[in-house]
This record gives sequence, C-alpha cells and structure tokens, in this order.
Amino acid sequence: MINNQERTSIIKTLGKQYSATISLHLKKKKIKNAIGEDFTRQSIRTFVNGMRENEQVEIAIMQLVNKTVKAKKALQLKRQRLFKV
Repeated sequence: MINNQERTSIIKTLGKQYSATISLHLKKKKIKNAIGEDFTRQSIRTFVNGMRENEQVEIAIMQLVNKTVKAKKALQLKRQRLFKV
C-alpha cells in the first residue's frame, strides 16, 4: 500500500494531474484490472491515496516515478552543460 511519503513523492514528481500519466504508463505495460479493462483515473487515485492495494500497480507507479526522476536529472545535467558553453 502506498504511504503518505510515497504519495507526496509521486505528486511532486508527476504533478497534481498524475492519474493521466500513470494511466498511460499502465496501458504501455499492459496492466489491466480484474475484468481485463484499463484502470480508470479514479481507481489510480485510490491506489495513490492508499485506499486500495494492488502490488502490480504500485510497483509500476514507482517504476514510472523513478524513470521520471532520472529523466529530469538527465535533462538538468544537459541544461547545465549547455549553459556552461
């Protein structure tokens, strides 16, 4: 289950409109709900808020957060290098 610290990190990294980003990520990874449909944005919010638990979804969310953090750091380094020139 996602705790408050992880929730804060998700929102800080992905922004307040995180459910759309997570939804696209889950679709790319072909992660579906119990009846074989894509997760709704509301169900994604219930996972992030810690009201429901789904290990597969939570792991996918954390992978997306880590990927986004790495991409932001790489972009920041690139900007710093370009600025020095």
